[in-house]
Order: sequence, then structure tokens, then C-alpha cells
Amino acid sequence: MKFMTRVTVALVILLTFAVSSCFLRSTTTTTSNSNAPDAGTNSNAAAEPAGTPNAGSAQSPATLPETLISELYKAHDAKKSPFFQTKDRALVDKYFTKPLADLIWKDATSSKNEVGAIDGDPLYDTQDPEIKNFAVGKGDVKGDKATVAVTFTNADQKVTVNFSLVIVNGSWKIDNILYSGGDSLMKWLKETYDTKPGASPAGAFSGTYQVGPTTCNVRPAKQSYEVRWAKGSGVEMFYEEGDNTFSSNPTSGDPNHFEFDDASFNTGRFLRGDGTTFVVKRLR
Repeated sequence: MKFMTRVTVALVILLTFAVSSCFLRSTTTTTSNSNAPDAGTNSNAAAEPAGTPNAGSAQSPATLPETLISELYKAHDAKKSPFFQTKDRALVDKYFTKPLADLIWKDATSSKNEVGAIDGDPLYDTQDPEIKNFAVGKGDVKGDKATVAVTFTNADQKVTVNFSLVIVNGSWKIDNILYSGGDSLMKWLKETYDTKPGASPAGAFSGTYQVGPTTCNVRPAKQSYEVRWAKGSGVEMFYEEGDNTFSSNPTSGDPNHFEFDDASFNTGRFLRGDGTTFVVKRLR
């Protein structure tokens, strides 16, 4: 009887030890895996929400250089362009680097409803846009610089306008707009406004002129002078003839002439090919 009692006690002790060991193992397993997902549950529960960019991933569409160009054209076509307005400087700064924005703003504020250095549509490089097949290309990004090509057809002529962009404070800004023939928006503006200290437009056939009822902008172009008219024939090339006189070289008809009073090129006459004469005065 005593033997059975001893056996019973031993069994109770063994059973108690076994139960305690199981409980401890269960507790240890639960504690060590309290932060791990169970099998069958969503293993991404603690991961980043879907749509959040991961480190090293590609730029989101909002930060692509072509996105800024698309936004600029949409605003421009909706009559909310940063060009030719004097009410909102911040609108200019939204799209352009400070050096270019300063000149765009200066052209708008100093023109006083006259034709300035920007005498056509700067986004379409024309005075009479008839745009079809418009497309904004994918940006060619190289470090903190990028180029975006915009293509379209204007009056059945294929045109490409290239935008140079740089990153300023984490955002893309347009640093220049490049046209065919080596022209650019920065070049137009600098030729009119960015003169050296002490320099004066007098003494050079360049700048903006009042010619009778219209105006034109004159820029030196290699061995000739590009004259962009606010109205009429668009662009003409003039060549120096001597004695403060410049003449066009049309493919047909008689040439036009600028005849200035002296070498300051501030006042004179414009002789149209049909014999009509207009008074010429430099505006700036």
C-alpha cells in the first residue's frame, strides 16, 4: 500500500513537471514572436502603405520635368500664362529660374502695352499659332539638369521647341527655351535688357522701334539683323548698306529700308518697298 502511495506521488510530480514545462514553452514562444506575423495572416501589415515611394525608386509623376512643361502649356493655353502679365510675379517664379524670371518680368513691366523683347508666342515661337499634333516628350534627365522636347505642327510646318531645366530647391525650373536657328528666350531677353554697366543701346541697330503705326524688335544675327514685326510680315532680315542704312533682301518685290539720322540709330525713316515712308523712333 505504501508502495502504491509512493508511485502515485511520483506520477503526480512527473505530471506536474510536464504541464509546467509545456506552459513555459508556450509562454516563451508567444513572447518571442509577439511582433511577428502569424502564418496565414497578412505579412505586410507592418510594411509601408501601398503607393508610398521607396528609397531609390523612380521619381513620382509630379516631380518629372515634363510635368512642369505640360502644366505651363495648359496654363498658357487657358489664358493664365506667366508671360505678358504684370499682376503676379509669383506666377513667373513658379516655372522659371530667377535669372530668366527676372528678365521675363522686366520685359512685361517695362513694355507698357507695347511689343517688348518677347514679340511673339514664346511657347510656340510664332506670332500666329495654328497648332496641331502637339506633344510633350519625356524628359532627358542628367543629374540636376534635364531637357524636354515639345513637338507640334504650326501651319503645316513641323516645329520642335526644347526646354532646358535645372533643379532649384528640389523642384524643376525652366532655365531657357531653345528655338531653331540658335535662338533662345534668354538670348532675346539679354540682347534687350542685360547690357553691361554703362552701356547704352544707342550706337547699335538693335532694340525696339516704333515704325509708323506698328513696332518691331531688332536683334543682331551674325552679319545681318533680324527684324520681328508686331504686325504684318512677321520676320525680315536686314543687311547694312552703309551711311546708317539697312535694307532687306526679299525673294520677290522691292526691298524695305531703314534710314537713320545718325549713328545713334535712334531716329530715322522706314521706306517700304511700295514707296510708303514711316517715321522711326527707338523705344528702348
